[in-house]
Amino acid sequence: MKKIRKILPLSIYDIPGIENWLEEQANLGLFPVFLNSWTTFTPTGIPGTRFRLVVKTGKENELSLEQQELFQKAGWRYAYSVSRIYFLFYTTDPEAAEIYSDLESRGFSLEPLQKRMISCRRRTLLLYSVLTAAVLWMLFFFKSKYDVQPDHSARFTLILLYLFQPGSLLVFVSAFWLWMQHLRDQRLFRRIYRALSQGMAPPPSKGPSKAIVRAQLIMAALLLLLVFSLFINRFDILNPWVNIPIERFFKPYISIQSIEHESVLPWEELFEEEPFGGKQENYAEKKFSFLAPTWYSVTQEAYSSQSGSKPNYFSPKPENGVERYAPDLDATYFNLLIPSLSRPTAEAQLDAYRLVNLEWNYAELSCPGLDFAIYGTEPDGIWQMLAIGKGTRVAVFRYAGREQLSEKLQTLSEAVN
Repeated sequence: MKKIRKILPLSIYDIPGIENWLEEQANLGLFPVFLNSWTTFTPTGIPGTRFRLVVKTGKENELSLEQQELFQKAGWRYAYSVSRIYFLFYTTDPEAAEIYSDLESRGFSLEPLQKRMISCRRRTLLLYSVLTAAVLWMLFFFKSKYDVQPDHSARFTLILLYLFQPGSLLVFVSAFWLWMQHLRDQRLFRRIYRALSQGMAPPPSKGPSKAIVRAQLIMAALLLLLVFSLFINRFDILNPWVNIPIERFFKPYISIQSIEHESVLPWEELFEEEPFGGKQENYAEKKFSFLAPTWYSVTQEAYSSQSGSKPNYFSPKPENGVERYAPDLDATYFNLLIPSLSRPTAEAQLDAYRLVNLEWNYAELSCPGLDFAIYGTEPDGIWQMLAIGKGTRVAVFRYAGREQLSEKLQTLSEAVN
């Protein structure tokens, strides 16, 4: 049988409005077989059919057969459960008495829903309070037992950039939109409940609203975008912005070869085979924030073409007991929207790069043409970090190798020029 689907152009809590609208559809020959945000009709409606929504008193999904028989004796047929809130009844008998004898008794029938809404508000408030407390604790009080140099506020600016990413904003917009719709529904229901409880007619429904239809379409679009975004972020293989092979990445970056005195090559070029486990060692990742329109990172690993005599922290392929020199260079590049965010962003990225089990020392370096240069070292001398900035451009490096980043400022400064 042919089915016709329409967006419900009313609040799900506009009880009189929904009943009137369903009766109008019946007069057009349509009978509702499903009712929620979307309504499904079949062309079997009988003009003159009346509909009534009865609030559920408990958690039952369907009305019992005994209850259905009681309503049927009074001339009303049970249709189905609506949105876990109501039972829908209808009658084609113009002589059938109303389900509720007066307005006050109908108001009394809404009490279970009123109590559920109050309980829902309390649970929602408690949930958001717990989530807020958990986030604040994670940001400002949590300390890993391995972190020898914790700084709870160090990454605040980086968190701010993440919050202004499209995916994050989509979550907030969707949550805010749902909250606004929920507030609208609650206010409407309270007005209906107060009036009926006092034996007065409920405020007249405004009837079908194009604004509500638009709101439903917008909410559906937001949720689809949100699901798509979460799905893409969950599976990196589907995300074109992560694990980009460096040979297919065309944004400017400092190559590891440009800061090494010794000739170094990627594993594939040197050994003409895939790295251990097929892991990609040289790749880029792009990000976007409305506060950082340009934001990407590049990870590089390289290997000396000669076996070295100096031990290195990492030995991918020892030869005759001698470790091959293998430097690493990780770098993140920003072009920010607001110049005043440059240094805080650099410091936040330094903290993100920080190996937490090491004690880091930071020093300011001077370099003509740069607004700042922050040099980080650790006692073992294996790892170094450097953050530089000029205007809205920032570059942060983490390096493991023989070279001294403090002596490579001129080369590295090209990243922000």
